[in-house]
Amino acid sequence: MTGVADPANPDITATGLRRWTALVVLSVCVLVPFMDVTMISIDLPEITRALALTWVDAQWAIGGYLLVCGVGMLVVPAIGGRWGYRRTLVAGMALFGVGAVVAAWAPGAGVFIAARVAMGLGAATVLPAWVSITAAMFPAEERKRAYAVSAAFVSAATPFGPVAGGALLDNAWYGSLFLLDAVVAVLVVPLIGWLTPETRPGAGRRPDLIGIGLAACAAVVLFCAFTAAQGAQVAVCLVAAAILLAGFLLRQRMAADPLIDPAVLRRPRFVWSQLTISMVNFAWTGLLFLLPTYFLVIRGASALGVALLLVPLAAMASVASVITERVTRRLGVRGTVITGLLLFAAGLAALSLLTQESGYGLYVLALALAGLGAGLPQAPALATAMGELPERSAANGPGVINALRHLGGALGVAIGGLAVATAYAGGLPGTAGVAARSSVVHVGDDTGGFRASAYAAFTEGVSMSLRGGAVLLAALAVLAMILRERTRHRDGTTGE
Repeated sequence: MTGVADPANPDITATGLRRWTALVVLSVCVLVPFMDVTMISIDLPEITRALALTWVDAQWAIGGYLLVCGVGMLVVPAIGGRWGYRRTLVAGMALFGVGAVVAAWAPGAGVFIAARVAMGLGAATVLPAWVSITAAMFPAEERKRAYAVSAAFVSAATPFGPVAGGALLDNAWYGSLFLLDAVVAVLVVPLIGWLTPETRPGAGRRPDLIGIGLAACAAVVLFCAFTAAQGAQVAVCLVAAAILLAGFLLRQRMAADPLIDPAVLRRPRFVWSQLTISMVNFAWTGLLFLLPTYFLVIRGASALGVALLLVPLAAMASVASVITERVTRRLGVRGTVITGLLLFAAGLAALSLLTQESGYGLYVLALALAGLGAGLPQAPALATAMGELPERSAANGPGVINALRHLGGALGVAIGGLAVATAYAGGLPGTAGVAARSSVVHVGDDTGGFRASAYAAFTEGVSMSLRGGAVLLAALAVLAMILRERTRHRDGTTGE
């Protein structure tokens, strides 16, 4: 992707220090929304108590953010191409900051979820703008290094975010994390305008709004099927999602400029790679949604304690992103992906053995294993998926891949939460009140004599969800083992 520098700043790329400083600012823009799910998951029990959220509300607070972020990435390239990526990023970070302020002082569940949706829409601008602006600032020979440095910065900083957030939560009210997001947004918005050039790759064709609308509706209805819907409503939502998805695929066959060529779905390597990307995020986000609540509510850990416990997960995922290229050269793309999936599955299987009396050493080792496994497959699977895109999908394909990745994360929250909610509801006695039935966070003191059974049921639900994730990842690894590659590259890489 190429960009056009702002005529008002003709020397914006002339100073090396200035453009590398700008890259740090862009990296911060990527980092903050990237860490959002982890930090908010640690904050969620306190938010649930303060705003009387139900378990479904909690799912929408995280899943809704991911859904909107994913769908927004389908639209942002068209907006950035016409309006300019710098303006788009400024608007997105401003919206993210405003949403964070509203979330901090939200009076109830509805306003809080709406604020989270606004934050997700703002976060959707970050990755496309980062790619375009970085490409405009750096000459071709330095571009790959710039992307690598930025990605390394984000990976290295990621483990420290939850720790800072946990320390803050132990000494301040739940809204402080959102205000921290808002402060970062206030700081980076003027820096973006001062340090970065405007990039406008060209208007191109209009976005397929009908296709985007069908995809968005299918994603929301599918998410509803595993959260708010009950009984027969689940089947109705699933049928509606299938109809909307069929309509989306039909639209892609008819559209002059489709989001993605339906023919790519007949390419096993693309399907396998996209499943890998989506399922890894499915398991990752489900894990981050469930474990903090388990440790904070069931085990009585502090926010900082939970954040420190998650450091091995984030740190090993960062290490994996650094060594992936070297591992891929040795094992090949398929070998690297299979190894990562099996390691991630093993980590989840070990975590599923948790009990209310388990020592923390098990969690540290299992989370480190899961983090390593989650980090290894992402880059080679993404390269393979990108390499399989047809020519007519080259422009829109990356947005679709990212949208499906976020949908996988949202479904991890929905389906993992459904498993926990089912087990929890089955373990509660008939004497439990409405508040206690809505979320384990509201059980509180054992005044009704059922706290032990409620906690045991919730723990079993978390274990069941983790086992399900392990089985899915292991099944995907087996699929990769038996999948016959249509083409092979001597160096073990694809898409380059």
